[in-house]
Amino acid sequence: MEVICEMMKLKTENIKDYIELHNNTWPGLVKALRESGFIEEYIFILDNLVIVVMKCENFKNSSSKLSSMEIFKKWTAKVRMMLINDEDFFHTKDVLIDIEPVWRLDKFDDNGTLKF
Repeated sequence: MEVICEMMKLKTENIKDYIELHNNTWPGLVKALRESGFIEEYIFILDNLVIVVMKCENFKNSSSKLSSMEIFKKWTAKVRMMLINDEDFFHTKDVLIDIEPVWRLDKFDDNGTLKF
């Protein structure tokens, strides 16, 4: 199981629109996320910083499958218009970055021993 974090920054004037869009998520998008293999997804906002945490079996496969779906392309086009490039913060010109965890509690048993 993989857990991935995505981060992006919203244009300040789009924060309410972003929240409203997600409060009215398209049912077809939810179906596409699940069909692509995403099991859980959480979105957090701090000021204009958006943090998305996703859980799936294989992020690259799930992401690739989702990216090919027309409904996701339409959703992403709406969201990307709300984002800003913050190269100083993200150290990249991309407006959205994926981050893999460096530590996970679920990799340890109840005694604190690594499960491997």
